[in-house]
Amino acid sequence: MVIKKSALSAAIKDLESEINDLNRQRASLKSSIGKASENISETRRKEAMLQKLMSQLADKEAQLARKKKEMETRSDKITDKLSKMSKIKSEMKDI
Repeated sequence: MVIKKSALSAAIKDLESEINDLNRQRASLKSSIGKASENISETRRKEAMLQKLMSQLADKEAQLARKKKEMETRSDKITDKLSKMSKIKSEMKDI
């Protein structure tokens, strides 16, 4: 009987040790999962911020393209005026 109790006690101690080890592993995994979740949340936050920034940059690019087009149109008008003035000046010299 003593041998059975001793073997049973040893088996129970082994099981308790294994349970404690599994509990430590579970706690470690929970911690790792928590850190991974935090990293994912931070990455998503950064992604949203970068998408907003890209949208702002695209808007600014569109504004600059419109301004460029307006300035090119103005430049063309000024060039036309200068051309007409040069033509008038040369015609006046001929008179």
